[in-house]
Amino acid sequence: MFDLDFKLLSIFFYVYKYKSVSLAAEHLEMSQPTVSNILNKIRQHYNDPLFLRIGNEMAPTELSKQLYPLVSEVLSKVEVINHFSVDFDQSHSQQRFTLAMTDVSHLVLLPKISQYLKDHAPHVRLNVRPITSETSYQMANGEIDLALGFLPNLENGFYQQKLFEQYYVVIASKDHPRLTGDTISTDEYIRETHIDIDAGMGHYHIENELMSLEIKRDILMRLPSYLGVGLVVQETEAIATVPYYLSEVLLSRGNLKIFKAPIVFPSYSVKQYWHMSCHHKTSHQWLRNMFHEILVK
Repeated sequence: MFDLDFKLLSIFFYVYKYKSVSLAAEHLEMSQPTVSNILNKIRQHYNDPLFLRIGNEMAPTELSKQLYPLVSEVLSKVEVINHFSVDFDQSHSQQRFTLAMTDVSHLVLLPKISQYLKDHAPHVRLNVRPITSETSYQMANGEIDLALGFLPNLENGFYQQKLFEQYYVVIASKDHPRLTGDTISTDEYIRETHIDIDAGMGHYHIENELMSLEIKRDILMRLPSYLGVGLVVQETEAIATVPYYLSEVLLSRGNLKIFKAPIVFPSYSVKQYWHMSCHHKTSHQWLRNMFHEILVK
């Protein structure tokens, strides 16, 4: 049995990343037959096919899935050694980071992040993507540097750090004809019509909690995200149950008022998540420290 060197590990890494021998060969500036031949050697080394062709993609076997984070970490450390610098100069760096964020994070966190970059790292640039079912895979293969939000089901190979605790409140129009006091009762909450948000990945679903309590709401409208909820609520008599820090942003921009939720919904931790392949990179350490500094509440 031969030892796997950096070149062989790189071929395994890029076939896994692109799910394609031809794309891996193109990235590595090698011929496709050469990559195929070397991949066969790696298969012989592990006595495992490593990738199975399904349609037009090379799907990883279970052994590949276990190997990938280890290979990724090794290659990342080699990259750090090759490009080692004593410090990350935020005032002059022109690095571009890719973030995955929930829509709530867009509204609540991006203004603070933008202000910090303007004041301290004016040449750093950000690409922002939504959190999806592919986010963990994209973090593992290096497409995404960091995710911000609520990702409860990440697999091994990821780090996480809590930024703040999020809880739910109720918002209504300031001109709501029935909710004229400072509080809202459970009966009033159930009696009103609601704007529901089916926010998908990265969010806790309050509907699950209401179902467990056998509480059924009258849903006037369902939205795919939180981005338009404030405008809809202030123009209707419907109410909405939203994360508290989002409500603060909406309150400053619209004709709204906030009530303490009459039902105790579980709170959840908003965290930053990153793959272990990025853990030792100086630039990523700076990025994580920046978020922790400006967002911890």
